[in-house]
Amino acid sequence: MKLKLNLEFSPPFNEVTKNLFDTFEFEKELTLEELIEFFGRTFGEEFLNLVWEKGNKGEFSQFLSIVINGRSYQHDKFLETKLKDGDQIVFIYVYFGG
Repeated sequence: MKLKLNLEFSPPFNEVTKNLFDTFEFEKELTLEELIEFFGRTFGEEFLNLVWEKGNKGEFSQFLSIVINGRSYQHDKFLETKLKDGDQIVFIYVYFGG
């Protein structure tokens, strides 16, 4: 089963990925955690440092929001979310201040 995912990388993710938008194809079903691990291998430690709070895997950065098909999730089993063919996934970094 092929899995095609449509990704959007908001700043500062796009500085690491060199793209705002990209499409990735996989040969098998993936969870969100497996996708993040893939991006870590593909884009390096800099990507993972944006995802995890102070490098603690499994503890999302307080600035990170991941939106899947228009819905933002943050629950205990979020990393186990099974991704589906055609999913739209957005990595957003939310900044506050002035």
